[in-house]
Amino acid sequence: MSISMKEATAVSAIADLLYDFLPGSGNSRTAFPLAANEVGVGEFWQQGSKLPSLVQLLTATLEHRRNRFCPLINAIVRQSLTWRRGRGEPLMREEIEQLNTLLRGGSFRIPELTDDSFLNMLPVRNPAPVQKPIAGKPTAAQVSLLSQQLLEVSKLAPQPRGYAFEKFLHDLFAAYNLAPRGSFRLTGEQIDGSFALEGETYLLEAKWQNEYSGIC
Repeated sequence: MSISMKEATAVSAIADLLYDFLPGSGNSRTAFPLAANEVGVGEFWQQGSKLPSLVQLLTATLEHRRNRFCPLINAIVRQSLTWRRGRGEPLMREEIEQLNTLLRGGSFRIPELTDDSFLNMLPVRNPAPVQKPIAGKPTAAQVSLLSQQLLEVSKLAPQPRGYAFEKFLHDLFAAYNLAPRGSFRLTGEQIDGSFALEGETYLLEAKWQNEYSGIC
C-alpha cells in the first residue's frame, strides 16, 4: 500500500533527523541495518548512501509492514543511546522531542518515547539557568492596596488579626518580589515565615502589637 503525501513528508523529515542516530554499516552491534533486522524489516535496507537508504527503509516499512514502523523507530533510538554515548555525543532530549513532533505529523505516537521518566533521563543541550529572585518595586496601586489592607488588619480582634496579618506579610513580600515561602503559621500572634533576597533566604518572626516598639 502506497503511503500518503502526509506520511511521505513526515518520513523525509524523520530520516533527516535520524541520520546522525546510527551508522549505516561497519558496526556489529549498532547500525541502521541491525535495527531493521531486529524488528523483521532487514530486507528493506539497501546498501548505499545512508540518507537514501534510510528513507527507503522507513518508506518500505510503512508500505509493506506498517505494524513494524513504530518498533523500528524504537529499535533505532535504543541502539542510538548506546552508539552515541560511546562516541561521547549522547542522544539529547531535544532530539527525541523533535522526533516525537515529526511522528505526530505522520499520525504516529510511540508511548515509550513520550514517557516523561525516559525524557527526564536524557541530557539537554541548554539547561535553563536557575533564576534567583530579584527584589522589585511594587506599583503605586499595590502600595495603596497594601496600606489599606494593613489598616483593615489593625481593626480586627487578636485571633482573626493574626491570620489577616499572615496574609498581609505574604502579599507584602510578593509585591517586592521576595519569593515568600512557608505558610506563616500562627503561634499566638507570632508569625513565622521566610523570604528570599539576593539569593539568600531569611527567616522572619513577626508579632503584632498595638503600642510602638520604641525602635526608630
